Amino acid sequence: MILQTLLRGNRHIFGLLLAVAPLCAAGVLTINATTASHGAWLSTAARNQLVYMGIGAVGTILIVGVVGYRRLGRLAYPLFVLCLFALAWLVLADLPFVAEQRNARRWLRIAGVQVQPSEMMKIAYVLALAWYLRYRSNYRTLPGLIAPFVITLMPMALILKQPDLGTVLLFLPVLFVMLFMAGARLKHLVIIILLGMAATPFFWFKIRDYQRLRIAGVVLQSPSLREYFTERPDVWDRFASPGTNPREWRRQLLDWEVEAGYQLVRGKAAIGSGGLFGEGLGRGVFVEYNLLPEKHNDFIFAMVAHQWGLVGALVLVFCYLAIIVIGCDVATLTNDPFGRLLAIGLTTMFGVQAFTNLLMTIGLGPVTGVTLPFVSAGGSSLVVSLLALGLLISVAHRRPMLIAPRPFEFDDEDLDTAPRR
Repeated sequence: MILQTLLRGNRHIFGLLLAVAPLCAAGVLTINATTASHGAWLSTAARNQLVYMGIGAVGTILIVGVVGYRRLGRLAYPLFVLCLFALAWLVLADLPFVAEQRNARRWLRIAGVQVQPSEMMKIAYVLALAWYLRYRSNYRTLPGLIAPFVITLMPMALILKQPDLGTVLLFLPVLFVMLFMAGARLKHLVIIILLGMAATPFFWFKIRDYQRLRIAGVVLQSPSLREYFTERPDVWDRFASPGTNPREWRRQLLDWEVEAGYQLVRGKAAIGSGGLFGEGLGRGVFVEYNLLPEKHNDFIFAMVAHQWGLVGALVLVFCYLAIIVIGCDVATLTNDPFGRLLAIGLTTMFGVQAFTNLLMTIGLGPVTGVTLPFVSAGGSSLVVSLLALGLLISVAHRRPMLIAPRPFEFDDEDLDTAPRR
């Protein structure tokens, strides 16, 4: 009955499901191909991915058929505070339930189940911001943007402390798109962007050495730039943090293919070796041998291109473009202010995360550890992506009638005398 309600004559729902299904299938097949031992039919990682997919699918059906996005909206602030508390718990030293891996404190392990609070925060953040902006007009002024930025910077600061630079980079694009969709003045957003660009040097010296090396690795892919910096290594000293050993910093930069650019080089090699149609499922040297780190996680797109070639890679890109187009259409057609903001926020989150991963894999962006939605291995990432999909479908499915002016239409001449909410 719930499933029948879910699929009732809505082209947006069918379109979203048709776009997500190939992504999930490609993820499971690639994870199994890259992690299965010789002779095994299904690897443990692929089996876990199927379990997480089932959990996420059940959650999606419950959100659409039972709960609805409006009810979750009323819980937006408590969910946001709960996720903030979980993020703060991670960064505090010597607390129980924290699972630390590779000097990163990103996971909580409770009763044998490992969850990543930063993934949960992505949904909680979009819910909270959409709920805050839904009936307000004070963000049409520059001081009125302070509260949305505070809501954004709190989780960003805690996630950066873990550290998890990739997830941090997702929040600001979502904020700007949601503010623009809500009607914030473009000149105010441009001013904030320019101020952020002016603060980039401060941010550069606050991130860790390995993160700076990953950013530098993108630049060092150019042979001419490598030659220039090899002849002028003193130039790079200006980009080193005050506590960094200049000799070690230069060594790591000059050995970029081993240090900063190792995954970039191997990822592009895997993509290029796939050709037009690929090596085939479970075939190819990058599948059979451990030539690419994180080949079933962050760099899974390279393995998809290696197995199915340019054609398979373009199919995945088309699926993400379809999700973005359908999500924007859902946001445009709904009359509910909260639903409109929620739809555009989730759509932006999907788009930014997907194309950040794709650009990283093909060498046009630094290695940030951002997973590919619906495809990469990881329970928290997959479940959260499917729950976000459920919220987007819920907005498409539930469109309340509006007996009022259309949302986010303001008379700027009366804005100064209007009561602030």
